Amino acid sequence: MMKKTAIFLCLLLAAHVGLNAQSGTYDAIMADLRLSDGVHTMYPEGQAVPTPAPRGYKPFYISHLGRHGARFALGSTAYGDQWAVWSSAHEKGILTQEGEEIFQAYAQLYPLVKNREGNLTQKGQEQHRRIAREMYRNYPAVFKGDTKARAVSTGVHRVIVSMYSFLGQLAELDKDFSYWADYGYPYQDYLLPKVIDMPNSWPQEVVDKFNAFADGRIHLSATLQRWFTDLSVIADPYRFLEQLHVVYGTLDNLDVPVPEKLKHIFTPDELYNLWLVNNYDEYLRLGLSSEVENIRPASMTALLTDIALKADEAVAGGPVRLDLRFAHDSTLAPVLSRLDVNGMGYRTADPLELQEHWRTFDIPMACNLQLIFFRSRKSPDILVQVLLNGREATLPLEMAAPGSFYRWTDVSALLRR
Repeated sequence: MMKKTAIFLCLLLAAHVGLNAQSGTYDAIMADLRLSDGVHTMYPEGQAVPTPAPRGYKPFYISHLGRHGARFALGSTAYGDQWAVWSSAHEKGILTQEGEEIFQAYAQLYPLVKNREGNLTQKGQEQHRRIAREMYRNYPAVFKGDTKARAVSTGVHRVIVSMYSFLGQLAELDKDFSYWADYGYPYQDYLLPKVIDMPNSWPQEVVDKFNAFADGRIHLSATLQRWFTDLSVIADPYRFLEQLHVVYGTLDNLDVPVPEKLKHIFTPDELYNLWLVNNYDEYLRLGLSSEVENIRPASMTALLTDIALKADEAVAGGPVRLDLRFAHDSTLAPVLSRLDVNGMGYRTADPLELQEHWRTFDIPMACNLQLIFFRSRKSPDILVQVLLNGREATLPLEMAAPGSFYRWTDVSALLRR
């Protein structure tokens, strides 16, 4: 998100009236405010056992693409930057009563999170162990006898640790499990391609539209004046609020005690509007927006081809039963968009319409896409069951059987498209 202009502001403010009440996503966030954490949302609970395959079909191969687990706030100086502002305002006596309460609470948290920006938490490790346990429980035939896995990750520490947490859990569960694993730049090229997908690559009219939308939703001065009597201590108010929202959004990710006051910094409507603006921002960068060039989804060709080729090897009788890839939300979001998983290939120029179809909280910590391959002695068709975050998901293809089963010939063509 960026510093903003006021273009289109009056129009957007007028359109705001009554829209929240008409939004299913608004109602969902009001019912569970942690959804406003967006991509920082914790991995969902309550996954049911997937629908069994048609009679005679047995699973033989799993292709998995996952995001790292829960982490500390991202940004190399996020915690320190916040501490600098709050402590300076405290020393200068320019905090309101509520601001002083927030400062005192943050003073308790800061020593526990200082210099840990971006690191995986214990909760993040456990998320991947849980996903591995559910995979082992749901598809035992894949793990029958010698089970060989191949795993790769980007070179980022939180992703590497996520990968080994997953592999370690499978090794504990299956005495015949073995794996080959690696990480770093050889895989970075397709797991996290280097592309410019930030606002400086957007058309100016899109930048102006985004800025105006954000201005109509985030009432910057009014929010900050609840905490500060003098805003001069904040060099960049918009960046400060954005960063504070990131720190707030990752509180559930932490293993350390969190003072109760920090869980109530924002009002429910502020949380919804902060999420709404961030959701539009993420969609422009990572989704199939009709307003930008979709650079990030287009860069996923090599990854999707790798998924298809390695699956071909397994279908042909190759020894690897699991291909496990570990990356980031900026990998998962464009892949899910490009494959139109659960309708995430939706294209719109309206951020209010967008919220009902493409939502960042559907890409939580440890988000994963699994393709489970099944074969039968009685049919030449290989079937693929599609799971997103452990739940049956849809593709824009004809379903071969209930339970999100698709023909591999169709899924293969989609991956290679």
